[in-house]
Amino acid sequence: MDCICLKVRDDQTGFVADNARSLVEARFEEGLYTRAVYSDDTMVGFVLFDYDPEIPGWCMSRFMIGAQYQGQGLGKEAVLRFLDFMREERKVGELYLHVELENTAAYQLYEKLGFQTVGEIQYTFDGTTYREWRMMRRL
Repeated sequence: MDCICLKVRDDQTGFVADNARSLVEARFEEGLYTRAVYSDDTMVGFVLFDYDPEIPGWCMSRFMIGAQYQGQGLGKEAVLRFLDFMREERKVGELYLHVELENTAAYQLYEKLGFQTVGEIQYTFDGTTYREWRMMRRL
């Protein structure tokens, strides 16, 4: 319930799927993995990741920090720890992610953390067309 109750700011709702949807997808779709983001004993965010055979490579598919916890450096710290997890536990050499073209704040964060733009993609999911930057970082 802590994860489901976490929401992004209203102006960010189009940039990441609702956590309830992500949890359901992870439960019923093989190959989707989840991680909670904690600050001390409080859940503050959520990560969904998978191996994307179209890239091919591992991808941080969804990442969010709850609105009330944003602006405290928790997103940056969470991404850095996730990179460590993928390198050390999963033995991954590079990680991909996608950022909506209009999501400049997330794009700038990932760029500061060493991700580089490797292309632009467009796809339709559930009747909505998305345009995103594909970014990659070597681990």
